[in-house]
Amino acid sequence: MTSHRAPHRRAAAPARSTWRLLLPALVVTGVMVASLLLLPGGDQRPGGIDGGATSISAAEVATTEQPRASRSDRREQRAGRGDVSVQRAAPLDNAAARKAVGVVAQRQRRARIEARRARIEAREARRKAARLRRAARRLAMAKTSSFRVGALNILGSQHSAGPGGYGPGTERAAMAAGLVMSRGVDVLTLSEVQDDQLAVLNSRLAGYGIWPQHALGSNGQRLQIAWRTSQFEMLDSGSVTYPFDNQSIPLPYVLLRDLGSGAQFWVISTHNSARDLEGERDAATSIQIALMQRLMAETGKPVIIGGDVNEHEEFFYRVCQATGFLAANGGGPGCALPPRPLRVDWIMGGGGDGVDFSGYVQDGATLARISDHYFIHADVSVVDPGGTP
Repeated sequence: MTSHRAPHRRAAAPARSTWRLLLPALVVTGVMVASLLLLPGGDQRPGGIDGGATSISAAEVATTEQPRASRSDRREQRAGRGDVSVQRAAPLDNAAARKAVGVVAQRQRRARIEARRARIEAREARRKAARLRRAARRLAMAKTSSFRVGALNILGSQHSAGPGGYGPGTERAAMAAGLVMSRGVDVLTLSEVQDDQLAVLNSRLAGYGIWPQHALGSNGQRLQIAWRTSQFEMLDSGSVTYPFDNQSIPLPYVLLRDLGSGAQFWVISTHNSARDLEGERDAATSIQIALMQRLMAETGKPVIIGGDVNEHEEFFYRVCQATGFLAANGGGPGCALPPRPLRVDWIMGGGGDGVDFSGYVQDGATLARISDHYFIHADVSVVDPGGTP
């Protein structure tokens, strides 16, 4: 059986294909027609829609449209309405920044200065510590001082008053000063000194220090200790009281240091009672021995004592037996007496690491015009074992 619908469907297919081909041409034709209708004629006036106007000029656009604001203007407008998110950034305060930078720089400079000062102080501390260590080593080492020591009773001015006596005390003191220097004596004990003679000694013993002068009060000027200041300095001084000629007077002592070697030693000046005052001499000798023992025990330094003791033998025996000291003019084992002649003026020494005498002289140059005592002097070497007093 034959179907009649199939031929009809095949006839419609060409019609749809034709439309697909004609549609672009129709669109182009419509656009062209619309363009012709919008073009104004020669007698047409501008106007609105009712007037038949088909175009608008740029001037009319300017009068009817407001210009659009720029982005920065819009941001300012929004900022004026309180839009915090778009507020313009505040300019940097350059003055404050520069000040902050200056403060930081100043602190850095201070830190550098402090660090430099600390380095300098540390370096000085190290140097000081090194000096102290060297000084300690020097102090710990034994040191020797060699010099010439003397003792002289210059005969007080009161003994030259009246006819038949020695010359005025001040003149004799001046001669004594000259004799001391001419003999090259570096350390000297003086006894029976009076005020007017002390003034002469101060002026005539050029280059010598003298102690105690008047530092020990009444009767303190009687005993003096002198030393050459170019060779020694006084580190310490003191006195003890002892009996003399029915009085109590100071017995002075000093600690001297050799400026060259650094050796330290004690010097005591004494004058014991004369004539029949044996009890006072014995008491004085006991006090002197106790002083020597104390100075040695407390400091370990050598000790020298010199002066007029008004005894030819007993003083030597007692001092030697109690301390082991020997005299400038000698002495031997068992405290054997030095060779004769023996005078009433003595120089003795000991302690430390040793005291050695040589070149002892009983100088009679004083006897003619200066004093009724010999001027005794000798070379001596004292050995300081080291350490501090």
